[in-house]
Amino acid sequence: VHRLDKDTSGVMVVAKNEPARLDLARQFEVHSVAKTYQALIKGQLTPESGIIEAPIGRDPRNRKRMAVVTEGRPARTQYDVVCYIDNYTLLEVRTETGRTHQIRVHLAAIGYPVVGDTTYGTKSDLLSRQFLHACRLGFTLPSNGKYVEFISDLPSDLAKALETLNRD
Repeated sequence: VHRLDKDTSGVMVVAKNEPARLDLARQFEVHSVAKTYQALIKGQLTPESGIIEAPIGRDPRNRKRMAVVTEGRPARTQYDVVCYIDNYTLLEVRTETGRTHQIRVHLAAIGYPVVGDTTYGTKSDLLSRQFLHACRLGFTLPSNGKYVEFISDLPSDLAKALETLNRD
């Protein structure tokens, strides 16, 4: 029904049948699905809560990347600081829109790239991939209209990266 960026972990929804797929796809299209991510960024982001609202489209200098561009599609990302660890910030991020690479593009655009994101930031000694995890997904069940939420704990590689930072 939807996708996660390459090297992003977390919860996804899969439909059991075509009517359910169509209903769920519509929920994503109208942005009624609640999507929450955990992201570790380089630097100490302030303020502790905020909204990044900037249009996203193809990067005119590199067609394989996305970028904040004036002719892009509207995109809105909310964030809250979970904690500061040395010169890093662990964030909880919610997307109101679902643009390609939205979280990674928005955070890099304000100067705080996701740790380990080699497309919009730099390689990290902590991880072999970016620290971006879809931790919560909420939507209305097509079968009965009941709202449900599913949670995915941090995978071991991301948890270990946090432990390493806390230890240092």
